[in-house]
Amino acid sequence: MRKKKQNPEKLDEEIKQVSEFEKKELFDPNNIAALIDKSKEEFAETTKKTNKISQSQKKDLSITSLTLSEEDALKAQIFGCWSIPLGLPYNENLLVRIKLQLKPDGTVVKSEILDHARMNTPGQGFYKVLAESALRAIKMCQPLRVPTEGYERWKELQLNFDAREMLEG
Repeated sequence: MRKKKQNPEKLDEEIKQVSEFEKKELFDPNNIAALIDKSKEEFAETTKKTNKISQSQKKDLSITSLTLSEEDALKAQIFGCWSIPLGLPYNENLLVRIKLQLKPDGTVVKSEILDHARMNTPGQGFYKVLAESALRAIKMCQPLRVPTEGYERWKELQLNFDAREMLEG
């Protein structure tokens, strides 16, 4: 068996080609600028899509204008009072949106189901039962334990009760 000797000039040329390739691909300022621009475009698209998400598309119990810890405390309080009716059709939209007006002491002045028309839609009888159970939970938990300061931030809240979230645990 004879070993092939590689031409040293050819080897030098291959190394030189690889080095030139690396320089062009990795260190070309135009490529880096293009990648940064592409990243900015992708971020802008993501932001644009995120901003289009409506409140009804958000799951869970959503509350605006509260800090995360205040929001978590209110979620825990209300979910603790909520009994989900049995026999709900799991393949349906099980989200109930309720708007509340509160007094400074956490007492509910007014509660309104935002998808009220759906309650009387044929084939949506389960929704009426689900919405009424959410309203009962709010009444049972009164007065809500709300922050002692910043009444303007939470005097009006929108709560999203998502039964799937509760059922999935």
